[in-house]
Amino acid sequence: LAAPTFLPAFILGIVTVGAGWFLLAPGMGAGWAASKRPNAMRIRALNLVSHTVFALGLFGTALLIR
Repeated sequence: LAAPTFLPAFILGIVTVGAGWFLLAPGMGAGWAASKRPNAMRIRALNLVSHTVFALGLFGTALLIR
């Protein structure tokens, strides 16, 4: 926390995408990474964008509290 960098926050954001794709989506009947949905690539892209924004929030918070 003394010198935050974006990479650890980004890695956590991508790991949480994997949890959604391989745990949440199949559990809701959407298939692996929303593969059973007609717009699967759009869903995947939006997941990556939203979790990157989440990573930016983590990084920004770390900068504020250091």
